[in-house]
Amino acid sequence: MDVNQIILACCAFVLGVAGKYADLVNEHGLKEHFKGAGILSGYLWGAAGLGMLLSSPLGGLTYVAHILYWFWRVKLEYPNHALAGVIMLLSAFFFRGEFLQAYRWDLILIFFAYLSTGYIQTYFKKNYPATAPFWRLRFRIYLIPVIYALYTKSWDPIIATGFGMVGCEWITLSFRDYWEDKRDVLKKVT
Repeated sequence: MDVNQIILACCAFVLGVAGKYADLVNEHGLKEHFKGAGILSGYLWGAAGLGMLLSSPLGGLTYVAHILYWFWRVKLEYPNHALAGVIMLLSAFFFRGEFLQAYRWDLILIFFAYLSTGYIQTYFKKNYPATAPFWRLRFRIYLIPVIYALYTKSWDPIIATGFGMVGCEWITLSFRDYWEDKRDVLKKVT
């Protein structure tokens, strides 16, 4: 790994940690460790995404496509989530606008790969609940960057996704009691 890839890995890990913390605070009932920790996690998440963009255009492009997917599926519905997404998208177009223009078809294809596989996942989870444990493995989240990495002959999309997911899973395992979505719990009560 070169210096930029090490920076990419560190930023991706912080992005995964901050993103999952924001998710746990908003959707899973985790109490903030201090007042403002939830919104701070959005700033950290966005800043880490900015670091990814600056250290690796290809790793950043992969994540920008994912952010666009999350906006499309309304998965950035809380202020800290939206803040992170807006920071990353504005940063992408401000700092990597020429790159995104040159690689616009890559961005569009990766976005549509996330979008189509997301709809397939939703269909199977809804219509075939027994498949939910399989979809929890999130193979599609890893597979898309791996395919893009093979296409571009760059490890950066794999580094961005891999270290981001390691950070996310580390926080998930650290706060096991908050795995169940509080919205699902409310649905069971009503």
